[in-house]
Amino acid sequence: MELPFKSARVSTLAHATEDEQKVIAALQILLLNSVEIKRTKLKGHHGNPIVSFEASIGQKKILRELWQQMVGKLRGGGLEKIGEMADDRMDESCHLYIRFDKQQAYTGELALTDSGDAIHLTLKVSAYPARKEVAAKLVKEFVAAPEFVM
Repeated sequence: MELPFKSARVSTLAHATEDEQKVIAALQILLLNSVEIKRTKLKGHHGNPIVSFEASIGQKKILRELWQQMVGKLRGGGLEKIGEMADDRMDESCHLYIRFDKQQAYTGELALTDSGDAIHLTLKVSAYPARKEVAAKLVKEFVAAPEFVM
């Protein structure tokens, strides 16, 4: 089955108490070294320093590699869970929102989470017609496919 995604955005935050290099290393669990990570300084509600890290991917080849890396490092039946949550985590613009535990990513593995302190993966689904229900169905079929044709 063909990869149903046309773009991706990977992002996370580093709080003042976190080592930025470790946060980047956790983020790179999903990314290839060739993908540029944009760093932006922010201030928290109480003036505390926060750094935002974000990478955007639009090339099909790199999207495939991101997906393969994610699948290879995803633990605990995560792929099936992505299919199960597609309806709830899909917006009207056909964006699928997935969050991974940032602390678990430090160890080299990915685990799905509902926590806010996470690595955020946003996947734009190529759905025709571009409707939430169609996009969710495509994702479910894709993750249920016995093999991924990349």
